[in-house]
Amino acid sequence: MKKKHLLAALTLITVSGFAWAGAGTAAFQELDANHDGQISRDEAKKSSDVNNKFNQADANKNGKLDAAEFSALEATPKEAMPKETK
Repeated sequence: MKKKHLLAALTLITVSGFAWAGAGTAAFQELDANHDGQISRDEAKKSSDVNNKFNQADANKNGKLDAAEFSALEATPKEAMPKETK
């Protein structure tokens, strides 16, 4: 019986992870208006969360977010990443 519950829990976690990962990919593609594989500062303005944390998320400081930087931004809890001030 415990194995069934464990298997059900692992399945639910896996499915939830896929759903979350798919949502992140869709969000990246929606923001990447010119489909160059990167989100520019102007493209980031479509999302207040991404726009507010753009500089912190831009790890290589090239002025664009690639898929890895965007994924790291999505995976970071909101309270762990300070809001950008200007």
